[in-house]
Amino acid sequence: MSQHEFSYRLVRCIAPTIAGIKPATLMNVSVYNGGLPDVWDCYKKNIFTKSTINYYELKRTDKNVIVLFFNYYQLNKLLKKKPVREFLCSCGYESYSIEFALSMLEYRYTCQCPPEIGIFLGIPLKDVKGFMGLNSLQNTKRGMWKIYGDPTVSERLMNNYRNAKNIINERLFDGEDPVDIITSVNQLL
Repeated sequence: MSQHEFSYRLVRCIAPTIAGIKPATLMNVSVYNGGLPDVWDCYKKNIFTKSTINYYELKRTDKNVIVLFFNYYQLNKLLKKKPVREFLCSCGYESYSIEFALSMLEYRYTCQCPPEIGIFLGIPLKDVKGFMGLNSLQNTKRGMWKIYGDPTVSERLMNNYRNAKNIINERLFDGEDPVDIITSVNQLL
C-alpha cells in the first residue's frame, strides 16, 4: 500500500480530530486490513511531519497497533476542565498533563480498553459515566456511543463529527492530497 492510499484511509478515519472538533480518535491498525502495521511504521513520520495532529501508540501486538490520534490543543483544553480532572482522578490519574494521561491510558490498555478513554475521544462525561455505571442516568439512545440521559448534547456532537467526516470526504473525492488535509488542521470547516 502506498503512502497516499494509507493517508487516504487514515484521513477518513480521523476526520473530526483533523477538523479540530474532536480531541482524539482511536484507530486499530491491523494486519487484517492489508498488513497495515507495517505500512503504519513505514509512513507515520512522513505523514505527520508538518501536522499539528499527534499520535500515540497505546498498544502493539504482532497483529495490530492501537493508535490514538489527537489534537494537542483540544486534548489539553479538555483535560484542564474541572469535572474531567475530578473524573480522571477517580480513575487513578494523578496528573493532568497530556504526557502523563497518555502513559496512564497506555498502561491501563495493557489489560483491556479502559472505559475512561471515552473522555479522550470527545464523548460527553455523562455518557462515559453512564457507560461505567457511575451515575443513575438511563441509556436512552445509541449512536456512535451509548447515550445516557438527555440525548441533546450527545446527538449534536455526533452530528458535528459526521459533518466533519462528510466535509473531509468531499475534499478527498475532489482529489485533494490526504497529507495536505492532515497538515491543514483547523482550516477545514
